Amino acid sequence: MSEIKANELNESMEGIDLLEYCFYHKFLLVEELVLQKNFLKLHHGRCTVIGKLNQHQNGYPVLENINLSSILPRACNLPEGTVNLRLFKFVTTDVELKIGQYCEVCGEVVLWNPNSSRDNWLSMTPRGALELELTNCDKTNRNQMLEGLHRTYLPAINIFKIDYIDCAVELIQRHLKIRLLTSNHKSDK
Repeated sequence: MSEIKANELNESMEGIDLLEYCFYHKFLLVEELVLQKNFLKLHHGRCTVIGKLNQHQNGYPVLENINLSSILPRACNLPEGTVNLRLFKFVTTDVELKIGQYCEVCGEVVLWNPNSSRDNWLSMTPRGALELELTNCDKTNRNQMLEGLHRTYLPAINIFKIDYIDCAVELIQRHLKIRLLTSNHKSDK
């Protein structure tokens, strides 16, 4: 990137804290990705997500949320299949997709445009989309730019690996307990 472009980007991002790329597979719920309304807070990087593999009515594969009523309070639980993430295989072509099976997907959070198939040939990370838009945006239009990004793009996962599992709810419960323990450990310091 030229020095002039880098300076323009730095000026347009002034006051915005972009997330650093996550190089480990952070456990996330389908709901956490789908329902995040702010791309500045959307996970950036690798993740592992557990859900039910299904096929969207338009033919592409999706990972649906799972009913977690046995482990989450009623107010925090959505019925199974209420929300879903599109799955892409940009990196792997040999991953077999078994529709109707529960699985753990390891991959990278990307964005996709449901209204333009042309935009979906290359994976774009949330931070990449933000940086691209911020280079063409002045400080006064940031909120409009962020709203426009959210109207245009949806989160998806670029698959690295899929493991099919039988006890999806129990595995989610274990992941959530580990997250709670590690967050309590960090707050104790």
